[in-house]
Amino acid sequence: MSKLSQVITIAVFLSLTSPTNAEILPPGNRPLPPGHHALIHAKVVVKPGVTINGATVIIRDGRIQAVTENGQTPETAREWDMTGLTLYAGFIDPYVTEAVPISTTMTQSITGTGATAAGKPGFLGAPGNELDPGSTGPGSGLSTMKPEHDVTETFSPKTDSYETLREQGFTAAVLTPANGIIRGQSALISLGQGSPNLLVIKPQLFQHIVFDTKASKPNEYPKSLMGVISAIRQTLSDAEHYNDTWEYYQANADTFKRPAYNKSLDTLQATLKNRQLVIIEPGSVLMVNKAARLASEFGINPLIVATGHEWRRPDLVMANGSRFIVPINLPKAPNMPSDSDWERVSLDLLRAWDWAPENPVLLQKNGLEIALTTHGI
Repeated sequence: MSKLSQVITIAVFLSLTSPTNAEILPPGNRPLPPGHHALIHAKVVVKPGVTINGATVIIRDGRIQAVTENGQTPETAREWDMTGLTLYAGFIDPYVTEAVPISTTMTQSITGTGATAAGKPGFLGAPGNELDPGSTGPGSGLSTMKPEHDVTETFSPKTDSYETLREQGFTAAVLTPANGIIRGQSALISLGQGSPNLLVIKPQLFQHIVFDTKASKPNEYPKSLMGVISAIRQTLSDAEHYNDTWEYYQANADTFKRPAYNKSLDTLQATLKNRQLVIIEPGSVLMVNKAARLASEFGINPLIVATGHEWRRPDLVMANGSRFIVPINLPKAPNMPSDSDWERVSLDLLRAWDWAPENPVLLQKNGLEIALTTHGI
């Protein structure tokens, strides 16, 4: 428990256990509102390198209203003396998901059976070639393409779901879908406790694309990295054609047959028209460049989830100028019982141990915007 939590807990306990005075309050007396607080005499870190000493922090209904130096406490606020304590704004994790980080440095071989497996994508304009996506309602012909998925539909956290993040100083996070290739829409959530209605800050925040070669069902396309990228391109191309067809129909409704409704393709219109940002997890440094080129093909300005190996090919990374979400899941420190064990460690692994901690700095020093995440830890 933090010092602030201890102070508040003790104060509440004393207020409940101390004897009440026999004072009779006048008619119409209003008690101090429980959601209005003033943290006084605090040392506040506003941002790196900027500190306010003797600060007063005004909080109303869970929101910070003001941070001032030696500010006055409003009459309706409850005072909490923070002398000797340091306060800072809560961290925001931009990529929280139950899925483990993917790797596209190597993919499994495809057998003849796998190459001809059921679940190949249908082609627009070929009636009867549509596939069952494995879920109810209209949607994509591939179960891995579900841009309409919204994480808030099943968002119901337990009281300890995000306890670890809270203990590390995080107060909000982007909750990210965990399954599929085009996985759907994330949401910015509060990591507090309470009703899901109150914890969702902004729904349908980002669209998520992951180069996951293991996302499809056993007998479903795609199974290779080339197939994954092809399926993404086909889906985005279908979404563009879907939009053009509907626009033509709306202009020629008297002479043109109404197109079929496709919820997946309809949802992707926000992405293609840059109303909704896209986060792409490529899985390897070579695919970082491929992700940027894929996004550029469809006029999308993506955020890229870094792989931790961008130091291997900085030329590819710097060329596209994308923004990065950088995991801090650094390699574990080596434990070699004897000096001779080091002889079996490859030069490539030694370089990875040496360069991994510098990856965020490398990106930032080359003028790329980054945000850090605990993804993969």
